[in-house]
Amino acid sequence: MPVDITLPLTFLSSISNQNYVRDRIMPTAAQLLSSSFTPIVLISACGLVTPSLYNRLGELTTRIRLIHHQKVELLKNLHEHEYSEQEMLLDMLDSQSEQVLDKARLVKASLNCLLLAIAAFVFCSVFTGAEELNEWIGTAALAMGSLGVALFLSGLGWVMRELSLSLEPLQAEKEHLKAVTAIYLSKSRGSRTLKVAESA
Repeated sequence: MPVDITLPLTFLSSISNQNYVRDRIMPTAAQLLSSSFTPIVLISACGLVTPSLYNRLGELTTRIRLIHHQKVELLKNLHEHEYSEQEMLLDMLDSQSEQVLDKARLVKASLNCLLLAIAAFVFCSVFTGAEELNEWIGTAALAMGSLGVALFLSGLGWVMRELSLSLEPLQAEKEHLKAVTAIYLSKSRGSRTLKVAESA
């Protein structure tokens, strides 16, 4: 009795066609990564932003130390000036120190995010190159790439937050000068009134 091999061949042909359609519809991790973003490009972007943030952190640290030094000198010479004026200046220095310290913390958080993003993109590149060994390696590459993008955007968010606070120390100085000006104007008016009274 002859064996009918038409059915098995048809079955194998359908499986082959399904695999072909799946491969055409579902791209690999490397294809997804290359079509959405390239890890090397984002590593370069992180490398461009990171040095400027290190410089910014150094500037903020120097600013905090200068404020502390000014406060120490002010406390040493506290007896040479009126207490009310010195108290106002000390309050302004304390406020500025806190504000600049908050900005330094934001820059530090941004640096942490960007450095972790570089590490995630490096792992993404390594896993993408080794995707042919196992399918789960491609999934790991996608996960690392997505994590790197999230960290990169978080770092930029912290930088934008620090930028939004850049004028607060100047606002504190403006308020202090406004109060000191009001004090000196009141003293000047009082002295003029006294001179007029004495002349009369």
